[in-house]
Amino acid sequence: MRISIAAEDEGMPKIEIPHIKTDRFRFLHPPELLFAGQLLDERHFHTPREAHQDYCEILYVSEGAGEFIIDDKLYPVRQGDIILYNAGVAHEERSSVESPLRIFYCGVSSLHIDGVPAGHLLPPSIDPVIPADKYAYKIESYLSEILEECNAQVLGYETLTQNLLMSLITLIYRIVDVKHSYHDFTGKSEITLRTKAFIDRNYTKSLTLKDIADTLYVSQHYLSHLFKKDLGDSPINYMITRRIDEAKRLLLQTDKPVYEIAAMVGYENDKYFSMLFKKVVSRTPGSYREHARKKGSQPES
Repeated sequence: MRISIAAEDEGMPKIEIPHIKTDRFRFLHPPELLFAGQLLDERHFHTPREAHQDYCEILYVSEGAGEFIIDDKLYPVRQGDIILYNAGVAHEERSSVESPLRIFYCGVSSLHIDGVPAGHLLPPSIDPVIPADKYAYKIESYLSEILEECNAQVLGYETLTQNLLMSLITLIYRIVDVKHSYHDFTGKSEITLRTKAFIDRNYTKSLTLKDIADTLYVSQHYLSHLFKKDLGDSPINYMITRRIDEAKRLLLQTDKPVYEIAAMVGYENDKYFSMLFKKVVSRTPGSYREHARKKGSQPES
């Protein structure tokens, strides 16, 4: 999109916006704000494991630190982090006693963003904890204004909160776009996105293509065709890649024996796991661990 500042003979300069828009980010259905709130300095704050089936949540850590368990994965959170829960995602939250959390939060429903499954804030493959970095002030400002408008409920507050919420979500996508290009997951079928999300959540379990297809209520052939068309690989090969990547992480970050790691990533037969690992990585698990640690514990590509 070209934006030009035109000097006018009369009046003030104008920023011209062309009629043909090139920005592909758009809401297919606008989000609905369900609630907004703020958590303040509760040293012993802890929510038990829960999952909201009908709405998503956006949280922003304005101060403090804590640990959140999201989809059975532990995430340390700190000031400046955005936390996003898609509907149905199990989560548990705990504040640090020494540095209690201050959090702005809101509930969102009914949204549909182009290229993202309906009802999702983000594609499930993207980590739910995102540092706001240079946009931290804006994120906090949007959430703070949403909360103020909800408390005041004066003329036009519903319109303002709707616009603020859309601005907030759009800004979050701008932050995400730095590491995960928005264009990488737009234009793909919803079946592909749902399949990828399902595998990302369940790749350590014993799964067949039939299991995945049955869960998504589509045929195996149709699912496999769409997935390969959109992502260039089969669902099973993608699952193997996820398992091997997790095994590489465990080999570097733990001292667990290979047979335990094999079981943790979904392989009961550790000999088969070692054979597959060597085929993908060109090293045995033991050799990979030894070689990578000598190089400074950086995962090999």
